[in-house]
Amino acid sequence: MFSFFSLLMIAKVIGPDAAGLGAVAIAAFLLADLACSSLFTDALVQRASLSEHHVRSALTVQVLAGAGGALALALLAPAIAHLSDAPQVSTLILALAALLPFSAFSGASAGLVLRDQRYRLLAMRALLGQPLALLAGLLLAAKGYGAWALIAQQATTTVVTFVLMVALGRLTFRPAIVRQALADLWPVAGPQILSVIVLAGRYRLFVLALGVVTTEAVVAVCNVAFRLLDSALGVVWGSVSRLSLPRLSALQGNRAGLAEAYGHLAQLQALMGMPIAAGIALTAPDLIRAMLGPAWLDAAEATRLVGWVAVLSFCWGDPGNLFVALGKAKRNLLLSTIALAVPLAILLVARPATPFGVAVCWASSTVVMAPFVVWLALSELKRSPLWLLGRIAPALAATAAMAVTVALLQETVARGLPPLTRLVVSAVAGALVFSTVAWLALGRRPPRGLRNPAPVAAE
Repeated sequence: MFSFFSLLMIAKVIGPDAAGLGAVAIAAFLLADLACSSLFTDALVQRASLSEHHVRSALTVQVLAGAGGALALALLAPAIAHLSDAPQVSTLILALAALLPFSAFSGASAGLVLRDQRYRLLAMRALLGQPLALLAGLLLAAKGYGAWALIAQQATTTVVTFVLMVALGRLTFRPAIVRQALADLWPVAGPQILSVIVLAGRYRLFVLALGVVTTEAVVAVCNVAFRLLDSALGVVWGSVSRLSLPRLSALQGNRAGLAEAYGHLAQLQALMGMPIAAGIALTAPDLIRAMLGPAWLDAAEATRLVGWVAVLSFCWGDPGNLFVALGKAKRNLLLSTIALAVPLAILLVARPATPFGVAVCWASSTVVMAPFVVWLALSELKRSPLWLLGRIAPALAATAAMAVTVALLQETVARGLPPLTRLVVSAVAGALVFSTVAWLALGRRPPRGLRNPAPVAAE
């Protein structure tokens, strides 16, 4: 959330055109960074027996991948600038490319820190890095450096993370490559990294493609709209994923226990995600007006559309980690590829000229894939759609009650209020209604997904 509001503050100072240039450059960097910094991270967390050879080999190869990624990104920078019809983008990308080896080291280190459950150090990346990044970005924005303010923000975040991992990660980087150690890690690392790259990188590719088919101003507006939602919902996806993978993996030999745990986690995810997505959709115009002003109002309708579609995405739990737990990670790669191809194809064919049209392209993959994803997950669990509906029913009822309340409030009592006041009143009222209805629907008990279940014997 801090990252997103930092983006809003800097974008408001530098304007839509400069913000669009920065968004294209950062999208290119983050796409390369995703491949380099996540290569062995999951494998280092998941492997039961981890030797020094595994650690040293993973760190070495990941840093080398970062250096290779930096070179590739530097070579591609002129082409990206040409496709975006913005020569300035090339220099911005070159400045970011130099950070890739450092980010790669931080990614592998983060896997080892997570393995030791040192969450305080992981949290410091944001608690320390984000304020410093905002300060650096605002300083450059105030001095009239335009898109370089966003580059400074990203660079500061990357450098702070690297310094923290070097200083507090308890790691001594001694380069070594042991082929057997890499072979041990690759069965997890290979499918996982491909799936993660395609899924998480699809937004970066989408922004790059968007820069080709439309103007920098539309890119900036859409980037704000999508980042607004992703910044909020990323908390839900990340936290539920941390709960899902170890729980579902422990129950992979017991399909009944697996299904029960999946249902509890699906309920928890829906209770967390649906109100946030619906709340952003309901209050998007006031949020944009209050934070950025009328010049960015086109982002409101785009945000509203992707918000309502995001509510739908919380109806089927966490099938990605279910497939990993069952040893079927290749399904994630298939689903990620479809999720990438559908919006890109529609974008390149339709070539929308407005943020709302772009939002339709972006949201299309969720709608198209919904029946297929639900069928795949439920077929593994041997459960019916009605079973899943019963698990997420409390979230659906509470979200519907919240939506009706906020909509009525905005059209009556809060109609003439200033945008910020309307936003606060709507948020407070919506939170109270959602919490009350959800608590009653759950039988006045916390969600089962919040409790760490006792081990279940295999069938």
